Amino acid sequence: MKKRHAASLGVLVLSTLIASCGGGGGGGGGGGFPGLALPPANNTPPPANNPAGAWLTFNPSPVELTVFPNASKTFAVVATSTKVISAPVNVGIIEPKGVITTNIKIASAGLQYTATMSTNPALAPGVHTGNFEVRACYDANPLVCSQPVEGSPWQVPYKITVIDPASLHYSRWEAAQKNAGFTDNFALSYVKGKLVVEAANYYDATMETWTSSDVGNTWVKLLPPTIPSVSTKGFALASDGDAIYLSAGQSVGSYGKPTGQYLNHVWKFDGTDWTQKTAAAEFPGRMDHVMAKVGNTLYVVAGRTASGDVRNVWKSDNDGVNWTQIAQGLPAELGKPTCALNWKGSLLLVGDKVATSSDGANFTIAGGLPATFPKNSLHCAVLDGRLFISPTSNSTIGSTEQNAMSTTDLATWQIERSRPFSTPDAPGMVAIDGRLVVTTGQGTSERTTYRTVP
Repeated sequence: MKKRHAASLGVLVLSTLIASCGGGGGGGGGGGFPGLALPPANNTPPPANNPAGAWLTFNPSPVELTVFPNASKTFAVVATSTKVISAPVNVGIIEPKGVITTNIKIASAGLQYTATMSTNPALAPGVHTGNFEVRACYDANPLVCSQPVEGSPWQVPYKITVIDPASLHYSRWEAAQKNAGFTDNFALSYVKGKLVVEAANYYDATMETWTSSDVGNTWVKLLPPTIPSVSTKGFALASDGDAIYLSAGQSVGSYGKPTGQYLNHVWKFDGTDWTQKTAAAEFPGRMDHVMAKVGNTLYVVAGRTASGDVRNVWKSDNDGVNWTQIAQGLPAELGKPTCALNWKGSLLLVGDKVATSSDGANFTIAGGLPATFPKNSLHCAVLDGRLFISPTSNSTIGSTEQNAMSTTDLATWQIERSRPFSTPDAPGMVAIDGRLVVTTGQGTSERTTYRTVP
């Protein structure tokens, strides 16, 4: 039996709203269309069989959603008009297949009207298609609608894809630990089967090294004989599993205050101690760059210098001691690189898109990226031969939804579950013990370690 909403047929009947001035609004299950006088928001054409309804358009139309199994997704549709209605109007949203819940809210901002709806969490995996029928009526009951407003009803097509749970590569994210001892500017990496966080202590402006042997449950501060000598923010880390490399960053004093110095030092951590590879590399001092080790080659890419943003590529073939510039620029469509790693023997960069290079000078842009690809993510890692990229607070979030993604070939992408957002995020995602791990938080606020559950 099909699920029936209020008054049957899946209709949501919304309360009366006076419309003569185009003002007012509604919410909490009540609302209607006040006077409408703005041009269409996105030039969405009216249905071909409903020319009388051309004054009202919907954005988006069609509605296309991807939903995880046993989960509800909230979405919004904005209605915009080119004429004023001077009488009270009742609105009904009718969906007979039960793909949405009865928790609908309508609100107005100026002369645009936003209907916020949620998908039914009980939807079966697969593709669900149909139409939301929108009725605007002068009489009290949109189910009957014996006095429709000119052009009513409108049909807003939808396509809701519920992901097959068998296609997902982990079941969920969980918080492993909160309020670890490290503070302020920190980044996550790994060495010899342990998680490592390198941090600039907020209070005394010294660098600290913290490790976890239990996938983030507990963190221990190491006391290596040697540590990076300048406290920095915006440094980059790279790991080959046996060692971690740290490059550059901007110097900071106590309480995280920048001192303005852009550094070009390079350090190496073997799991026990830090060794300085160079105090002054050939590349200009920088911060907010990315770093990766591919084979025997270390790469430092892009970032910000004292003169502004740079998009060059530098490499070292002798463990970070000497550096050579091999590219002055990057593909424009890549945008700003925010994550880097070794992908099957090539340098991989994540920005607005994904780019790979076998030599650090010539790049290929990966294709097939979904519209919800997490641009500017700080979190990328390879687990069991599969690349994972997860949305972060640095990702472009807002009007455009961002999803975690995975791929084995940089051509076919799988949407994965995203972790609960906590801002800001620390750079770095680690694949370890069959899990993905990230850290969040800065300053002295809550530090949370998140990890996937198989």
